[in-house]
Amino acid sequence: MLLAGILGAAGMLALAIKIGIRKVINYDIFFDIVITSILMYSLAGTYAGMMAALVGGLMVTIVLYGLKLTIDREKLVFTKSFKPPFIHAKWTRVPA
Repeated sequence: MLLAGILGAAGMLALAIKIGIRKVINYDIFFDIVITSILMYSLAGTYAGMMAALVGGLMVTIVLYGLKLTIDREKLVFTKSFKPPFIHAKWTRVPA
């Protein structure tokens, strides 16, 4: 049960790293909810599966919170202009 939760969390965190961990940790609450929901859906069916999903969700929460406190993160900022395209999106770095 514990190993399944840790492996599930490691797999989801590997996907978050591929997306861009500096972009993910700025929106950590959203990603916590999504990752925990995916783990609960995929491991549902038994009590041990649900406990593994909760352990995996807890591990993801701890890792993302620790990363948010220690490394710089990137935030999506929108700026308006009068020339097309009228809205520009840019990732800007936010200090830890």
